Amino acid sequence: MGRATRITPTLRVKLRRMKLEITPIKDLFILHRLVRRDERGFFTRLFGTDEIAAAGRPTKAVHVNTSTSVEVGTLRGIHFQYPPHAEAKIVACTAGAIWDVGIDLRPGSPTRFQWFGTILTPDNGLSMVIPEGFGHAFITMEPNSTAVYVVSAIYAPNNESGVRFDDPELAIQWPINPTVVSEKDRAWGLLEHRMDELDKGFDVR
Repeated sequence: MGRATRITPTLRVKLRRMKLEITPIKDLFILHRLVRRDERGFFTRLFGTDEIAAAGRPTKAVHVNTSTSVEVGTLRGIHFQYPPHAEAKIVACTAGAIWDVGIDLRPGSPTRFQWFGTILTPDNGLSMVIPEGFGHAFITMEPNSTAVYVVSAIYAPNNESGVRFDDPELAIQWPINPTVVSEKDRAWGLLEHRMDELDKGFDVR
């Protein structure tokens, strides 16, 4: 089973508008945003319905959430919601640095249980575009790292679920050792015991 990861240095890409970069995982994209720089610092648009649609991935915004993690090595995830509240997410980093990862959980997908990760920082102009049916997680690479998530569905606790960050079925190669993980995220059951749950949960017929 193929794996993919990417450590991305700060980019100085001159863009006129947002564009999508494909990844090895079906329907998972990296969004390149225009970053304008001057003597004051820099400016970037994290989300624009028109620009993202023009880039090829129309996504509605229902919630915009943010989280700040104090310590390096803080891991949040792997999280997702089942239909009818399955979420698409556009994730950016506005302080510090995070390694962001999307995991394909969709039954029947040719890239099911494969993952792709990349570094997001305030000034590299990158966001992850994570579609419905994917798990999402990140680990902080710097202290006081802040992530912003544009989410396409309401938070629905009855449809919420997750996968263990260290599940051997996924074998995610975290760039650093996770040191801060919530009890909730440590408690998700292993995939080998939950295949029926996932298949039924994503079955929208």
